[in-house]
Amino acid sequence: MHAELRAIREERDRLRCELVDSRAEVADYRELQTELGRARARVAHLDREMARLSARLDRVQARDKTSKCSRFLD
Repeated sequence: MHAELRAIREERDRLRCELVDSRAEVADYRELQTELGRARARVAHLDREMARLSARLDRVQARDKTSKCSRFLD
């Protein structure tokens, strides 16, 4: 009877440890998901900024090209 109770307690303790480990893994996973979301938002922001700067560069280059052409026509 004592051996059976000891075995049950040991199993209970093992399962408690496993539960604690599982909860820690879930917390780590959630933290990683949060970091991933932030990284994706940052990438999206940088993509928009690159597109804005590329468009601006295109406009400046087009204006510069136009002004060079008009010098030859004068």
